[in-house]
Order: sequence, then C-alpha cells, then structure tokens
Amino acid sequence: MKKLYILIILLSVSTLFACKPKTNAADEVKSIRFKFTELGRETQFRITCDKFDYYFPEGKVKNFTQKAGIDSVMQLLTDMKRADEGYQPDVRGKIYINHPNNTVDTLCVGVKVLTYKSATYETPQALLALIQK
Repeated sequence: MKKLYILIILLSVSTLFACKPKTNAADEVKSIRFKFTELGRETQFRITCDKFDYYFPEGKVKNFTQKAGIDSVMQLLTDMKRADEGYQPDVRGKIYINHPNNTVDTLCVGVKVLTYKSATYETPQALLALIQK
C-alpha cells in the first residue's frame, strides 16, 4: 500500500512538471534599444526604414535592460492595433529587441504607424512618450 501512495505522488509530481508551460527562448527579451530622432521632425520626403540610419546617423539612444522596463515596453507592443493596409511609417526611430539567442527584432517607428514583423500597426502614443522620456 505504501508503494502505491509513493507511485501516485510521483505520478502527480511528474504530471505537474509535464504540464508546466515551456517558454520559448525567442519570446524572451534580453534588452531593448531605442534609436530615434525628434519625433515631430518633418522632412520633404518620407524616410524608409532602411534609410533611417543614413539620414539620422546621430540619433539619440535609450536602452532598457531591467526586467520592469522591458516588460512595460513589451506590454505596449503586445496591445498594438493593426493599421490599414498601404500605410508605411515615416520612420523617426527604430526599436531593437534583443533576445538571449542573439536574434534581434527591429521595429521601424513613425509618429502615426510602425512596422513590426512585416505588419503595420498604429503607433501607441504611450510608446512615443516612453521613448521621449
């Protein structure tokens, strides 16, 4: 009877560990880096993501390495609303999301819309405020 109880306890514990959700290393974030210029700055033409560093080589930089800061930025990005098709940002900043496996996600940020993982979203005003803080 004692062996049966031990077996039941071991099965229960192993079931709990098997059901624990596994975190994907690509979803974890090691740090976030903002590179930006004045978000209200206007130019005569739209700046594309690939030309941002060319036109604004002296951009300001802001880094988030603490978990609380990273979590607040990721929460803002998780709650974004999709923008209508056809909109492309007039890029005034880039956000680099660095993962522990050395992959980097890049967001191209405009005042009205931003691109993230090949999709266009409305730029959260709270994100712009956080960048300029």
